[in-house]
Amino acid sequence: MNQLLIFITTFIIQFVISVEMNLIGILAPFLSQHFSIDESLVIRFSLGYSAVAILVPYLGVLADRHGKKRLIKFALIVFLLGCFVAGFSTNPIAFAFGRIFIGLGYYSLSGTALSYISEFIDYTNRGKASGILRIAFGLACFVAPIYATSIISKTNKLYSVYLPLAILGLIALILLFKLPETQINSSTKVDKSAFVSILKEKKNKMIFASLFFISTGPTLLLNYLSLYLSNEFSLSQPKIGLVYTAIYVGTILGITFSALYSDRIGKLKLAKILFAIMLVSISSILVINKLGFIVLFASLFTIGLDGGWTTYQAYASEITPDNRAAFMNIFYMINALTVTFYSIVGSIIYNAGGFKLAILIASISCAIGLFLVSSLSRFNEIEK
Repeated sequence: MNQLLIFITTFIIQFVISVEMNLIGILAPFLSQHFSIDESLVIRFSLGYSAVAILVPYLGVLADRHGKKRLIKFALIVFLLGCFVAGFSTNPIAFAFGRIFIGLGYYSLSGTALSYISEFIDYTNRGKASGILRIAFGLACFVAPIYATSIISKTNKLYSVYLPLAILGLIALILLFKLPETQINSSTKVDKSAFVSILKEKKNKMIFASLFFISTGPTLLLNYLSLYLSNEFSLSQPKIGLVYTAIYVGTILGITFSALYSDRIGKLKLAKILFAIMLVSISSILVINKLGFIVLFASLFTIGLDGGWTTYQAYASEITPDNRAAFMNIFYMINALTVTFYSIVGSIIYNAGGFKLAILIASISCAIGLFLVSSLSRFNEIEK
């Protein structure tokens, strides 16, 4: 068995799906013009994409029943189909339809990739496996802005962005045929009682509520920032790409810092510190109208966001050890449903008060989220 090939294949998959995930916010000005729609409605392209996350628990069951590699292959084919539909779409409905397939592929693949790797490496090395996928995510965030905006500025064709991603995905699909299948458990089913028992606990409710409020920040900031840069500072699409690349340097720094220091400082304590940085940064963007400072504070925001999210996720994974899978399924669903919610109401917020109102709501939400995270200290939290 070639573990290196497993790592390479899953790295490519994580990289491809993470690049696509970042395209909507970055290309918002182009998508608005390309499909002749109001710029505030671009966020709606994430509606079907994120709504399919409700299927996450059932996708995990399918992976256990039919084999994780088989589900990864199926999900990758669905993702590739979505890329072709979205890339060659000539109207917004077709593009949104394509992104539903992409979303189904994304949530299936992101939830199953680490689980698949874990089947072939011992427990002591699983942190490295998770780290490899996080590196792929961070690299994708860093590369996506320049990749997408430079291609669009040269070709002005949506398919020119999606076809290279589809080709990389096809390479990963071919490599999958050389990888082993996991053990199949046909008796696996969704344990609804586990979800009910988890949702009854006050501490768990606070964690899930905090996720909604914290996720509000990046959902509103990163989806509407490109429109603000275009309208307020008259930046072209390539320059917007450079701004987002600078911002996503914070993602890499945050993930790296969290990986190095979360165990030393304590996961919950570090999450509070990083989420506080996130709050201060996004609040500063609200009152400052200088491009250089906006880029600086947005970069600090992504340090707090992705560093805090990484360590908070690790903290949450130990809350209910006996029902870890069910708990983390809810954890991921809350994030996706937040995106779904703001895909519906985001345009209303933006039309009512523009970027500043969106950031005001994001700042208040981050403050509430930080308060809830800080309140978890009253419980017997797991710090290691």
